[in-house]
Amino acid sequence: MAWNLPSGTYQQPDENVGRSQQGDKARSISFKGPFDPLQSAADALQKGDVIVTGWVYSSYELRRAPGDLGVLTISCTPPNPTSGSGTEQDPIVAEPLKDKWSIHSVRNDVSVLAYCGESEGANPNRAMIEAWMKEPDGQLAKQWKFQKSDGTIEELTGASLAVAKKIAKGIEAVIRFYPVVTRTRTYAECPPACLENVGFIDTPPAPAGTAKKPSGLANAVNRHQWLKVKDDADELDDSNWTRTEAWWGIPKTDDPNNSPWDADLYGANRWPMPYEDLGGDPT
Repeated sequence: MAWNLPSGTYQQPDENVGRSQQGDKARSISFKGPFDPLQSAADALQKGDVIVTGWVYSSYELRRAPGDLGVLTISCTPPNPTSGSGTEQDPIVAEPLKDKWSIHSVRNDVSVLAYCGESEGANPNRAMIEAWMKEPDGQLAKQWKFQKSDGTIEELTGASLAVAKKIAKGIEAVIRFYPVVTRTRTYAECPPACLENVGFIDTPPAPAGTAKKPSGLANAVNRHQWLKVKDDADELDDSNWTRTEAWWGIPKTDDPNNSPWDADLYGANRWPMPYEDLGGDPT
């Protein structure tokens, strides 16, 4: 809304323009008039009030001048940008003052048993490895053997033996590093949304770049499947707001049946808690 200038108050010719430490445009406008009306008007100011065309209220400072007058200096910023025509089909949406992206790596310790798979011939067999790990006869276990429930002796070979030897060395986990993409948008007012799709498989809308200047961030996004792990809104000391979103990526695979993020646990139709068997295939 527009700010009403108190009667007998006049805008002063001196003003300052520049940018804040964050790089945002800033302008300071001064008004002089009777002290008490100026103080009442200043106390009534709300974030986003239009001071002059193209500039809205951010903060103020009032000092007393001779003759029971006052000088009110109002710090202004450009209004919050918006998009949309305002119709039901095209509503007005607040746009950010800034839109910053970053990508970093995070450490994830994966169990060495993650090398196991479903193919008994090619993959390590987890059931056999765990049976060997539980073998109470140390001499038998040293020979990479274990006793089955029917009394017969089974020996680890091939890929299963290779993993068992790592476990015998005390290796329980393997260090892996995965990308985390973070997007931070700054708004003049509280963001229009937050907490969207947190905990679900979700692709970050990274800048695509151009043919002459391709986006390395977009390339990284395309090579991974992503889980949204953060969507927070915070008010800053300057009364602006930030919305911070983050996604954790796992490299994609060539196997269409092997989703990096388990859709049953993180997909749009993920299992409810507690899980209820409705007669479908649990795999």
